[in-house]
Amino acid sequence: MNLHKTILRQWMSWGSMLAILAVAEEPSPQRKLIARPGLFQSVTEPPCSYCSTENRKGIVRPDEPVVAWVRGQHNGGAIPLRWFIAGPRVINDTYGLFFYDPDGGYVSAFTRDYGYEFYGWRGGVMVVKGKDGTLWSALTGIAFDGPKKGQRLERIPSLTTVWSYWLMLHPESTAYNLFDGKKYSLVDLPTEMTVEATESVNKVDSRLEPLANVLGVEVGGAMKAYPLDGAGERSCFSDEVGGESIAVFWYRPTRSAIAYSRNLNGRGLTFYADDVSPETAPIKDKETGTRWTLAGRAVDGPMKGQELQWVPGIQCRWYAWASEYPDTKVFRPSEK
Repeated sequence: MNLHKTILRQWMSWGSMLAILAVAEEPSPQRKLIARPGLFQSVTEPPCSYCSTENRKGIVRPDEPVVAWVRGQHNGGAIPLRWFIAGPRVINDTYGLFFYDPDGGYVSAFTRDYGYEFYGWRGGVMVVKGKDGTLWSALTGIAFDGPKKGQRLERIPSLTTVWSYWLMLHPESTAYNLFDGKKYSLVDLPTEMTVEATESVNKVDSRLEPLANVLGVEVGGAMKAYPLDGAGERSCFSDEVGGESIAVFWYRPTRSAIAYSRNLNGRGLTFYADDVSPETAPIKDKETGTRWTLAGRAVDGPMKGQELQWVPGIQCRWYAWASEYPDTKVFRPSEK
């Protein structure tokens, strides 16, 4: 099986919607909200297990897309999307609060909380409702209506990847218990945008194609999007955002992007994608020659055992990021 082609189909088979998005209506003073409460039913605190344990059951395919949280006990954990979140769209759990928006092309992860449920779409972006009736953007975690308007949820370090790759990095990390594979409803990932999401999209910022895959980062009140589709098999972008020196790691075989600070323990590091490094650690730093994983861990070299500081960001579609962050800047390859 060609892993790259499989992931590409699962995450990028949205070409039929490009024309619709490109000619969406002009932005209105208030983004259109389409409400469909009750359309999906949230899951709360699924029983836990470990990635290695669940893998032995042979239920999860190696190429299954997952969202992984890269810090915490047991070196984080991973959630196979088709088994746990493609159906409910929302997971309220001890390990985090997770929102899956296939239209916007992202899974957002926030600090643990409870009582959230799917509500609808605004500007093509999924909206969730809290237990007190507050409406939140699933992408930004910012409340735009209700008792907590103006507040925001706190992101936790996360990235999207595939089951086999995360298992290779951290087999001891947390997973949810699949039991016999029949307890949860298996839901294939959507291959088309919903009518409601499409209808709620305003005119899309023309700097990138509407469905372009980007990593959006937010540092010190500054926002920037990093285009990924043409970035090569493995890449590293060095940049300054909001006064912070950051590095964006990209690994195309698993469609994974994540950003970290380039400063570690008071020392500035210069990262680059190393073509001869193993797939488990495709990034090196010039100062020490240490190899780093996508989870921001040093696994070989003088800095082995150390962890990079994660920079808040999320991998998503350009139209979704630009809708929520219209003042965002866009990284250009010449800036590397």
